Amino acid sequence: MTFLFGKIAWAVVQPGNLLLLCLLAGVIFFLASRGRRGRILVGLAALGFLLLAVAPIGPAMLLVLEQRLPRPAALPERIDGILVLGGAVEPALSLSYGETVFNSAVARVLAGIALARRYPEAKLALIGGEGAFVPVGLAESRATLGFVIEQGIVPERVILEERSRSTHENAVYAKELIRPAPGTAWILITSAYHMPRAVAAFDAVAWPVVPYPVDYKIDPQTGLRANFNLLDGLGATTLAGKEWAGLLGYRLMGWARQLFPAPAEVKARSAR
Repeated sequence: MTFLFGKIAWAVVQPGNLLLLCLLAGVIFFLASRGRRGRILVGLAALGFLLLAVAPIGPAMLLVLEQRLPRPAALPERIDGILVLGGAVEPALSLSYGETVFNSAVARVLAGIALARRYPEAKLALIGGEGAFVPVGLAESRATLGFVIEQGIVPERVILEERSRSTHENAVYAKELIRPAPGTAWILITSAYHMPRAVAAFDAVAWPVVPYPVDYKIDPQTGLRANFNLLDGLGATTLAGKEWAGLLGYRLMGWARQLFPAPAEVKARSAR
């Protein structure tokens, strides 16, 4: 129920849809001969779209997330396992075309494979069921397995977690499945903007991990320049807004012990 509520709530309040609803409400007021209210709502919607197109609101929000938990200067000499969070595969398209269809987050999987080669004794855990509102019958981890094997990773090293639908469930079900022993070292791979929420979720289930962010979206040198591009601005704001809303929601739900995990604390826990 919580999963469905979150999906529906975000569909309503995400920036593009919220501005569109504001615009539609303004038009309705115009048609109902309430011109003043209509002008206000249409004006607010227009201003919102203009700000998204010109001001680097979304990129700034993303950059804070991406730079919060950097990779460690040096990885541990011994790694027991590598956790690759889902979100890089399109299950519906994979079923339709009979092959693994990746999206822009494919760096998660590629980094997992690279680290699995670097640490040949480590397990490679593919984490993720079906996070779509309408399931299609194929877990993301299952859809990724064939590609991973094609890259030379033997099936015996791979762990599949196929139940989770959210970052919170990623942590809960992965721990239930893997049952990591105290003192073992596990690397967590996900997109950089998603890393704070992912680390918070794993910390909440008492599983300290080593963050290994990939899939960076914003160049810290040039990414905050004004740019008249509504699609880019809307996309970045939507992506960042979902993460910030997720961080707040997880804290309120008790699924995270911290609102915004601090690098020093994460490093200290993973070193224990």
